[in-house]
Amino acid sequence: MNPFSESGMRSGVLVPALACVATVLIGGLLLSGSLSAEPAKDDLAWMRGANYVPSYSRNDVQTWMDFDPVVIDRELGYAERLKLNTVRVFLQQAVYEKQPEKFLADFESFLALCDKHKIKMMPVLFDSCTDPQRVDLKEYRDKDWMPSPGFSRLGMEDWPAMEKYIVALVGKYKQDPRIVLWDVMNEPEGTGEFGKAGGKAKIVDFLQRALKRVRAEGPAQSMSIGWAFTSNTSISVDLSDVIIIHNYTDPNGLAGDIQRTREIGRALGKPVIINEFVGRPQQRIEEALPVIAKEHIGWCFWELMIGRTQFSQGTKPYQGHIYPDGTCYSAKEVAAILCPEGYVGSAEEVAANAGFKVSDKGGKAFTEEGITFSPLWKRWNGNGPTGDRLWYASDANETATKTVEDTSVVLVMKFGPDCGIASVTIDGKPATVREVDTYSKDVDWNRRTVVAQDLAAGRHTVVVTATGRKAADSTGCYVQIVDIVASPN
Repeated sequence: MNPFSESGMRSGVLVPALACVATVLIGGLLLSGSLSAEPAKDDLAWMRGANYVPSYSRNDVQTWMDFDPVVIDRELGYAERLKLNTVRVFLQQAVYEKQPEKFLADFESFLALCDKHKIKMMPVLFDSCTDPQRVDLKEYRDKDWMPSPGFSRLGMEDWPAMEKYIVALVGKYKQDPRIVLWDVMNEPEGTGEFGKAGGKAKIVDFLQRALKRVRAEGPAQSMSIGWAFTSNTSISVDLSDVIIIHNYTDPNGLAGDIQRTREIGRALGKPVIINEFVGRPQQRIEEALPVIAKEHIGWCFWELMIGRTQFSQGTKPYQGHIYPDGTCYSAKEVAAILCPEGYVGSAEEVAANAGFKVSDKGGKAFTEEGITFSPLWKRWNGNGPTGDRLWYASDANETATKTVEDTSVVLVMKFGPDCGIASVTIDGKPATVREVDTYSKDVDWNRRTVVAQDLAAGRHTVVVTATGRKAADSTGCYVQIVDIVASPN
């Protein structure tokens, strides 16, 4: 039961005076919360925003350790050109703990720059995404995304430090109109610790303590938890003012997720927003935003900048829309952000009128680590594949080419439930194994397939082609290459 469920104004959301605590079964979720016949008055549907990591930052630690107001000012200007009114920004408890006065000064500077560009901030206080659950304050410029504060610091022995951090921020800024919502913890289930014995209980205990402590400060703003999976919202819904979802599925999956969650929100009298979505190619922003506009909910896509994060690396980044110099990755994407419900004229004209140059990087082949990829391949960085990266494509006829020098050829590929069929040629002729079906019920990041043996000595050109076809049980046509090598050993 929510100890803060008294009727009246609660964190910026008007709770009806006749609300009662009830248990509701909706869409297979058993939820407890304030049940009301009336929806919350501020449904946050006006929110149109982006997750923002400054282009100089590889991670949330670097955002604050190397705080650069000049870069932030320029890039919030891009957000203003896109007519965004909100940015979701990840804070970092470890940086506050190391240098509290500077951190708070930089936070104030960030808020002032947001206000300059007519943008509100959605601060993320804590974050469980991703593994490894370690924070490095020394070699942080060379590290991928880091958690805040990390699984090892979620226990009661560390709570005084976390409480001090909450009070310093929420206590000082609880009435500040420049802040729209406190996202108390991002993706609590974003670490493998959530699936281990005792891990889930430890994380849930921490986030509930954090939610209650934020509430105790009496903020005028709303508060919530940004879950990776909608099914987990039931864990925190009773302590939240807003139901937040993240979704990276195709447009149909996105629409269904929003509709199911809004049904829950209506039953509990709480608004629903989405503050993470968009990832090429499975969920393109020009396909996702019309869905969200139709559903009329507040949104923040991931992410504004094409900078140094692992999510925006490579010639064909998974995420990100604007380069540091103000060039946009795609005119169609900019036009969709500016006009989610549709626009008149060409996308190029819409982007140009907003002051964005159009990049030519979306339409050229590129070469990375010895493999030449046709334009629609994307690079993905993360744990699992050898080298912590792979390249993927789902469109038919997209090719990956590499020259090897040996008498055998081995493909190292990800197999999984969303994977499709690849065809293989060597020196322009079908390989011994002409097609590789990479569907598997379970994920295997580095499955090795010998596609040719006993070749003539010398150099051979290997071409792997996405066919756009898949096994009946597969949920996608993704061909995902880790490497093309010249030996099965």
